[in-house]
Amino acid sequence: MNGRRWPPLLFAVALMALPPGCTADEKPRGPTEAPLPPPVPRAHLRELTGDVQIKRAVADEWSPARDELPLYENDKVRTEAGASAQLVFANGSSLHLGGDSLVGIAESKLRTDVTVLRGRVDATLEKPATQSLSVTTPSATVRAGRKIEFQ
Repeated sequence: MNGRRWPPLLFAVALMALPPGCTADEKPRGPTEAPLPPPVPRAHLRELTGDVQIKRAVADEWSPARDELPLYENDKVRTEAGASAQLVFANGSSLHLGGDSLVGIAESKLRTDVTVLRGRVDATLEKPATQSLSVTTPSATVRAGRKIEFQ
């Protein structure tokens, strides 16, 4: 401090700026935040044949897929020519990806389960009375369940 003394008024103002109950050495504590729950898989990959790859929502690169791999919202799955994969959703509905396909797993807050960006998909509902599956394309949404809706 170069031998200078702080004026008493300036020191008093600095102490008043601290929250009540804090000393100059303590940092004020914010509200304690509960840890976020782990993400819940939206679907799992099964019956992979040929070159099937995934791109996680949090990743920049594509990586090889494997059987039983969980898929989370905003993940993408692609199949190369001649490849195929099955996406099985939490409610038991499934989607078969043919070769040269690209799909994205939709966000959980949307009514859509998957977005087809390229290729062909075939959906299966084993119990249509209790299951549903919503597929969006760049130009349409198909929602299958007790009834099929085209939008």
